[in-house]
Parts: sequence; C-alpha cells; structure tokens
Amino acid sequence: MSLPDRTRRLDRMKAIALGCLLGAIALLVLSHVMGRQGIWGWVGAFAEAATIGALADWFAVVALFRHPLGLPIPHTAIIPRNKLRIADALADFLVDNFLAREQLLQRLDAWNPARQLGEFLGEPERLNGLSKQLQGWAAESLKSLDSPLIEREVLGLVHRQLLAWDAAGTAARLTRALTAGQHHQRLLNAGLSQIAGWLDKPEVRGFITEKMVAMARREFPKLTWLTDKLDYTDALGEALSTKLANAIVDEVQLVLSDADHPLRHRYAAEAERLLVKLEEDPDFQAKVDGWKREFVDSQLVQEYARDLWQRLRQWLHDDLAGDDSRTFTHFRAYAERLGRRLREDPVWQEAANAQMRIAAEHLADQIRMVAPAYIRQTVESWDTTEMVDEIERAVGRDLQFIRLNGTLIGGLAGLILYGLFHLPWSQWFG
Repeated sequence: MSLPDRTRRLDRMKAIALGCLLGAIALLVLSHVMGRQGIWGWVGAFAEAATIGALADWFAVVALFRHPLGLPIPHTAIIPRNKLRIADALADFLVDNFLAREQLLQRLDAWNPARQLGEFLGEPERLNGLSKQLQGWAAESLKSLDSPLIEREVLGLVHRQLLAWDAAGTAARLTRALTAGQHHQRLLNAGLSQIAGWLDKPEVRGFITEKMVAMARREFPKLTWLTDKLDYTDALGEALSTKLANAIVDEVQLVLSDADHPLRHRYAAEAERLLVKLEEDPDFQAKVDGWKREFVDSQLVQEYARDLWQRLRQWLHDDLAGDDSRTFTHFRAYAERLGRRLREDPVWQEAANAQMRIAAEHLADQIRMVAPAYIRQTVESWDTTEMVDEIERAVGRDLQFIRLNGTLIGGLAGLILYGLFHLPWSQWFG
C-alpha cells in the first residue's frame, strides 16, 4: 500500500474515533437536557463513561507518538524519547523470539491449529466436558474469595484506585468538553426550564405558601396574630408565594429568551473560572481531592462496597454450584459459535492461525550473532520524525480502534456501574 493511501486510512480512522467522542458528548448533553430520568439516566451513564474512556484512550494513543496538544507532559512522546531504548529492546526481542523460527512455523502451518480448535469445540461431549472442568475449577477458585484477607485486599485495591483517581482532572476535562461547544448553556437552559416547570406546579406553590406562613408566624407573631384575626394570613401567604413564583418564572423565561442575558455571562464566567481552578489552582485541586477522599472514606461507601462484594461473590457461588450455571451456559454458547466460525469461516481461521503463529514465534530460541548490532545501528540511523511518522502510519490506524473500544467499553462500564446503584439488586440476590 502506498504512503498516501496509508496516510488517508489513518486520517479516516482518526476522524471516526473523534466522531465517536463527539457523539458520546452529544449523548451526555442530551441526557442532561432530558433530565436524566428513566432511559435517559442510562443514556447519560453510558455517555458520561464513554466520554471519559474516549478522552483517556485518545491521550494514551497520542502520547505514544508526541506530546498531546503540544504540551510537554511527562512520560509522553514515548517513542521519540526512547528511540535508543527501543533499538536495544527491538534487537533483543527479535533475536530471542523471531529469528530462528522456520521449522516451528512450518509445522504449525501444516497442523492448522485454528481448524483443530474449531473441530474440538464442535464436538458436544468434549465441549461439555471442558465446560464442566472449567466450572469446577472456577467454583474451587471462588472458595478462596471467602477469605476475609482476600476481601480486604479486593476492597483495598478498589479503595486505592479510587484514591488515586484524579477527580479534579476528570472534572476539568468534562468542563472543558462542555464549554468548548457551548453545551454548558444548553445545560443552563435545561435547568432553568426545569425550575420554571417545577414552580408552575400547584403542590410546589402550596409548599412555598406553607413555608412562608410558617416563617411569618415565627418571625412576625404580632403581625400574623392580626392577620389571623382577619382570617387573611393564608390568603396573604398564597398571594406572596404566587407573586414570588411568577417573578422567578418571568425572570427564567427572560433568561431563556435572551442569549445575551447578564446571567448567562456570569454563568459562563463562573464556568471558565471553575475550569481554570480545576486545571491550574493546586489549592482548589487539593480541595476537590479532599472531597473525593471524604466520599471514598465515608462509612456508607465502604459498607456499600463490602455488601456489594459479598453479594457478587454469593451470586457467583450459587451460579457455579448449579448444573444450569448461567455463566457457563453463556460460555458454552460462545464456544460453540467460536468453533463454528473457526471451522467454516476462512477469515476467522486465518486470523486465529495468525495469532497462534505469532505466539509460536515467541518460542523460537536460536540466535544469529550479527543481528543485534545490525538492528541497533539501523534503528539509530533513522530520522526520529520520519521513524515516528512511519510507525504511526503502520500501526496508528489499528491504535484508533483502542479509542473506539475505550469509548464503547467505557460506556458499558458506565451502564454497569449505573445498574449497580439503580437496579433492585435485593430482589435478585436476596
């Protein structure tokens, strides 16, 4: 494939990955606009986590080849900064794993391991036997999780990961994503519309009336004594609450209809000020981190995590103990599909054999004595910029799938976490 063709393919995949990121952000904004109620709560959870996953994997992929956004962030531009180390590592790796492999690869190609695996998975008795063995092994392994020590280690690992999470950085990235496309103004519109609709409800106005009357009786007992005598206190409270609600609704409508309203400018300024503090103010970042630590260290969160771990462990224990294990029912179904693909689909068979071939290459152990020096000299002679560009053209397109997978897997993780907090687990486990 020519150089222009590889460049175009890389640019096209970058555009697709960027489109997925923008799509996740759009879904996130839409879910907030819709109030994140019902299905929109799930959509919002997916979009929120997908956005974070997409941004994180974008950073990881870019950091291989250059400084993200041109910023000299430590441990980025990994390939150009480690050219000599890459040369040494590449030489050692190729010599140790690839150079003497012809005989092994010839035998592997003749055996066609993908086809053999497909035939094995296509025999129901052998597949059921494998499934039962794996289920028994999993059930035995699960018993070790009953140990309080394991529970402490697992919960401790989760706790440490949460403490290590850069909450301020995440908040800054989300805030920048929202403000970059004026999405924060749409969120303001949605919030103001919710307030206006809420104040229009009779029960809300009645609640405001009750609070105003109660406050008046407490603060102005003599005045309310007189109005009570005139049987006018409740009517006066209702009139005042109506005027207050109408005034707020009118002001809200004014803000919604005026894109240049002063409140919008103050709101945008506060958002920008918050973003600057999140990105540049160490004291505020420390404060955000403190809030995160208070939440993570709270007794409620720790008890919930412990209860969740115990429920999950019990569910797995009950599932693996039965003959109709849902986990291994899914495993058998997947294994059957995989076996059918490996037997009938040449593309799948070729891909699987290619992967097994790579694994076999790692077993080769003969060394050609002149190879290490030749590889080091060749890599060291390359122009760094040209080397990075060539590597990116060679593998960058595939790396964009990491960004796509990060978006999808992040979104799925968001759905799972949202489900853990919102689904009626007690009915399932209890």
